[in-house]
Amino acid sequence: MESFSASAKNEICQLSQDDCCVMAELCAITFVCGNLSINSSGVHLLYNTENKAVAKRIFDTLTRVLKLEAEVLIKENQLKKINTYTVVAKDAPLLLAALGIEGNLLTDATPPGYLTEKECCKIAMLRGAFLGGGTVSSPKKNYHFEFVVNSESFSRLLCSILEYFQIKAKTIHRKQNYVVYLNEGDSIVSLLALIGAHTSILNLENVRILKEMRNNVNRAVNCETANINKTVNAAMAQLQSIHIIEQKTGIEKLSDSLREAAILRLENPEATLQELCELGGTTKSGMNHRLRKIKQIAESLSKEDLP
Repeated sequence: MESFSASAKNEICQLSQDDCCVMAELCAITFVCGNLSINSSGVHLLYNTENKAVAKRIFDTLTRVLKLEAEVLIKENQLKKINTYTVVAKDAPLLLAALGIEGNLLTDATPPGYLTEKECCKIAMLRGAFLGGGTVSSPKKNYHFEFVVNSESFSRLLCSILEYFQIKAKTIHRKQNYVVYLNEGDSIVSLLALIGAHTSILNLENVRILKEMRNNVNRAVNCETANINKTVNAAMAQLQSIHIIEQKTGIEKLSDSLREAAILRLENPEATLQELCELGGTTKSGMNHRLRKIKQIAESLSKEDLP
């Protein structure tokens, strides 16, 4: 079954974009999942992904937009029952120059400033980072969205772009990578909306509604259970007090109002306080006062037996 992340990426890969945004998106993908490879035929740039739609989008950008030579290698993983796609850009120096990337991809390199000037390009940068190395948890489990990147400088750039769009994010260092993550439902919805995963948002919101309904039902059940337990415990304590009075002096020695309350409780051991009031034709405070008085009398009689 397709994961929530894969579904969101497949949806995003159907989006069209302006030329400037194409470059910003590919630049981000390069920073996230691009790796240099040197062999006898030259310096290549390899993009690794498990998502077929992402691989196709990268390949189309390289060949149709940038007119660069590229190929796609497919490796089957029998254990996981998934394919790994490697898009190979044959001329890495030319590609990096076209993207305006200078320095080491893993350490100090950052995208050129002109690729993050426009708001649309900022969004494309986030979109590319997600396609290249982002994941979003299934909302049925928890709310978690993260970008996994190699470069600390690029992780800072992603945080600044998210902050520009008023989306709160945090960063942690995990093994050799930097992880920019969000764990609030509203922030994740805002980010998915920003990068164009609108169908995924609807699916997420449906799950959120179901979760909220379940939580409300559970809270109501827990509250009702607590009220029942409270009523039962109070009734048991009242019956115990009445039995003590019966054994010590007899309930006929009580005043008329207390005797009436005692008999009502004996005859209706599972009744709530409100139900006793309706049966006795009195107020809640009045009935509560009588039952407390019965308890005090029982406690006083019990103390008389103490040495």
